[in-house]
Amino acid sequence: MGIIQFDIRHPDGRRESIVVEGERAMIGSASHCDVRLPMDQAAYEHVLIESFSGTLRAQTKADHPPATINNMPLTASALSTDSVLGIGRIRLFVTFVPDLGEGGNLRTKEKSKGNPVVQLGLVALFGLGAYVLLVDPEAPIAPPPAQAPELFATTVPSCPQSEPSAARAFALEQCELGDTKRERLPFAVKEGVEAVSLFELGAACFNKAGAESDARYAEEIATGLKRELVDDFRARRIRLSHMLAVNDYELARKDVQVLSALTDGKKGPYVEWLRQVGQQLKGKK
Repeated sequence: MGIIQFDIRHPDGRRESIVVEGERAMIGSASHCDVRLPMDQAAYEHVLIESFSGTLRAQTKADHPPATINNMPLTASALSTDSVLGIGRIRLFVTFVPDLGEGGNLRTKEKSKGNPVVQLGLVALFGLGAYVLLVDPEAPIAPPPAQAPELFATTVPSCPQSEPSAARAFALEQCELGDTKRERLPFAVKEGVEAVSLFELGAACFNKAGAESDARYAEEIATGLKRELVDDFRARRIRLSHMLAVNDYELARKDVQVLSALTDGKKGPYVEWLRQVGQQLKGKK
């Protein structure tokens, strides 16, 4: 797979290093972005970084403030190791490392998008590998079930308020609470799942109040959060199966913890499998 390394130079002289596992990273001020910059320096989603056959490319997703590459306007461009990416007053140096190698200790955020059918096949493949490689007469770890629970309900919530002014006040309250939970997403993934429901409920109440623009804004936030969490859920399921197959129990424990938080309150074979794997990993080194 590989990693994308960011060396970030802030206008006050601070330096920051961020590592993202995978071949795609989003830079912006939103809480779901892999590289999060201050709101006064970057748009919600500002620049997308992708690797194609080891070559990094940058593509702008917002016009203000203008993004640059080597002080020239950026729309879409390849990045070399000495390219300087500018967003607002922040400068970034971006490097792609094709292979992490064995025994790495970097803590990274994995991003993965692709065909759900293909990724489901990968889950089954890695699960089979885990079953073959982890045969232990004392405590074998079974392969994961093929189906995992849906993170979000398909039904649209209805506003519990009937009077427009009360509906608007309730919508603002739900969105404020949702924004608080969204800010906590990097530290508690379950907060992100709850934030989606709060923004969806806020959108329903804004619609009830006739505030269509506010409703669209809340719906956009809910949709973006939902997409990021579903993608992360899918990617972590695949990686957990792979970590079990290669006996990397440290990373496997981390993925079980996150996946269990994402599926908290849900039932089914996959949730039960996560619980069993979590218990078995306690005795693994």
